[in-house]
Amino acid sequence: MPQGPECSVVIPARNAAPWLEGTIESVGMAAPVEILVVDDGSSDGTAAILARLAAADPRIVPLAGPRRGAAAARNAALAVAAAPLVAFLDADDRWRPGKLAAQLALHAARPELGFSFTDYRHVTEAGEDRGTCFGYWPGFRARHGAWLEPFVLGPDALAQLFAENVVGTSTVVVRTALLRDLGGFDEALRQAEDWDLWLRLAARAPVGCVPLVGADYLMHRPGNLSQDAAARAAALRLVAARHHAAAAALDAGTAQRCTARLLVAEAEAAAAAGQGWLAAWKQMLALLRAPDRRAARAAAAAVLRAAIPGRSRPRPSQPA
Repeated sequence: MPQGPECSVVIPARNAAPWLEGTIESVGMAAPVEILVVDDGSSDGTAAILARLAAADPRIVPLAGPRRGAAAARNAALAVAAAPLVAFLDADDRWRPGKLAAQLALHAARPELGFSFTDYRHVTEAGEDRGTCFGYWPGFRARHGAWLEPFVLGPDALAQLFAENVVGTSTVVVRTALLRDLGGFDEALRQAEDWDLWLRLAARAPVGCVPLVGADYLMHRPGNLSQDAAARAAALRLVAARHHAAAAALDAGTAQRCTARLLVAEAEAAAAAGQGWLAAWKQMLALLRAPDRRAARAAAAAVLRAAIPGRSRPRPSQPA
């Protein structure tokens, strides 16, 4: 009898024609997977590219529907996933060699894990390197930066992920049964639904980490929802309110660090709207709640931009 896939790779794709083929190639031909690609109402030829790729690779399962957003697209793939593990990969991101194999080995050794994740690198479409996720978050780096082998975050995983969202969607491998039991992504959230899901998963089962750079995350894609700064800041506030009590019960300092993140998101929304002094005020409040060198530099830069009309706006920060 043929053996089923070890992992279902879920790729939501909306107008992903320039990236989709490279993204699928990054999964690797030897990976024991099925590749569920959901065309989320594309209008740029994504469907034709997907059909061509599926004809050449029997692992690829094309799915299609009207435009409903990435959360709904991922949930649609989850409904038909045949493997005991699901891995997420966005259609404009790339996995690095060895990423999936390392996580499958971790889940085989630690079947109690609810999900695992890796580090990832931020890159622009021009190929500019904006650094790694783990390097961006000081609390996670201080606590776990010495690890070279896969590890488990600990019983306060929910609090750690509440304070700093170090989990990139394209790095996650999750137990299918647990994901279904939780109902997948909350489709009512148009932003930050990924962070909400990681927190719900962390409340139910241990969380594993493979401390390697497992993916390249594309920043600044035109039309990317992460560019809608005001909507993202509001969604982050909503998700934080949902999980505040559970996180604070594990670590009382968590709320302060999370609040600082939310203030930075609101500062970026204010800056995008041309409200320079409001952005500076939010950055100063963030610095007071979670003082570190990066926060101090951000606050000083925000004040300088507000004081000098016409000074260029800041680059968006790493995803919150």
